[in-house]
Amino acid sequence: MVTLDFQAQDIHAKNLYDERYICAVRHDHPIAQQTELTLEQFCQLEQALISYHGGSFSGVTDQALQSMGLQRNVNLSVQNFIVLPELLEQSDLLAVLPERLIGNLPNLKRFEPLLKIQGFTKTLIWHERTHKDPAYKWIRELIEKACLIEEE
Repeated sequence: MVTLDFQAQDIHAKNLYDERYICAVRHDHPIAQQTELTLEQFCQLEQALISYHGGSFSGVTDQALQSMGLQRNVNLSVQNFIVLPELLEQSDLLAVLPERLIGNLPNLKRFEPLLKIQGFTKTLIWHERTHKDPAYKWIRELIEKACLIEEE
């Protein structure tokens, strides 16, 4: 992911989409019949989170909670978003994760977050040496189209 303060003359970048976070549990989780969660429930439920560096039990959600004087119950930290949907389907864990990650997975129930959690922009970056190469241009166009399809 490229940040706004990252700039180099030989790097090209294109924002693909803005992502937001949602809460998810398995479809037959004890709270799945509810239409919304209370902030108290959210903080008490056992949760999993993503830590790219491993071992961390704090992220953007926890920063948002700290500003409110609250803390959640994180029991599991994984290094990859891809494993999280399956973990949720097989446990009573709740997770705050990117909305596109779970798409229309039928085994997961979604809840709107009860607090403002800062999302992120997914950005495609490439080096100048591949900028005009037809094969790289083609793959970039495919990636852009795939991201547009997701938004529809």
